[in-house]
Amino acid sequence: MAEDEKFSQPEEGAQTPSPKRKAKRGWIIGGVVAAVIVVAGAGFWVWHETPSFCNSICHSPMDSYVDTYYSGDKGMLVTAHAEAGNNCLSCHEPVITEQVGEAMKWVADDYPMTADGAKLADGADMASEEFCAKSGCHNMDDVVAATWGFEGNDEKYNPHSSHQDLALECGDCHKAHETSVLMCNQCHDLNMPEGWEAPHAA
Repeated sequence: MAEDEKFSQPEEGAQTPSPKRKAKRGWIIGGVVAAVIVVAGAGFWVWHETPSFCNSICHSPMDSYVDTYYSGDKGMLVTAHAEAGNNCLSCHEPVITEQVGEAMKWVADDYPMTADGAKLADGADMASEEFCAKSGCHNMDDVVAATWGFEGNDEKYNPHSSHQDLALECGDCHKAHETSVLMCNQCHDLNMPEGWEAPHAA
């Protein structure tokens, strides 16, 4: 018998895999591939909810915002949120239409930036009482009750129950990714929370 014929012929008594075995093997391979996809997808979803995702994938102008999230700067509202276990998506809820728009800006490299190129120029103005007091976040009655005589000031002072007739929004004082400003000190000389600053003279 020729050498090549010896290798092409199955040995006597050897069994070829049955169609059932081939089908079973196919199901096992398919199951392993599906499990890998599910685990990878779950891992991606968990990463998607972390600040590092925001400037790793498509948000190149998000670097300064992510840096402030991890900075520990007591003057920035983002620090209190980070310490409470909140992440970017706790406030920046993803809306599919916005995400599509952001993807298009990323592809076109057309982010509207501030003059110094450090931040996005069209950041959403989110820090309103309506936004901050939404279900599961802050209860404004509790906030008012907790801030009489804040930071060791006289008990008559409360920035959340001011004589400004609610003309101020939360974001006028509380800055998420910038140093917060105690607007009361435009007229008063009050003790400020750690890291905060007085308003700049106009």
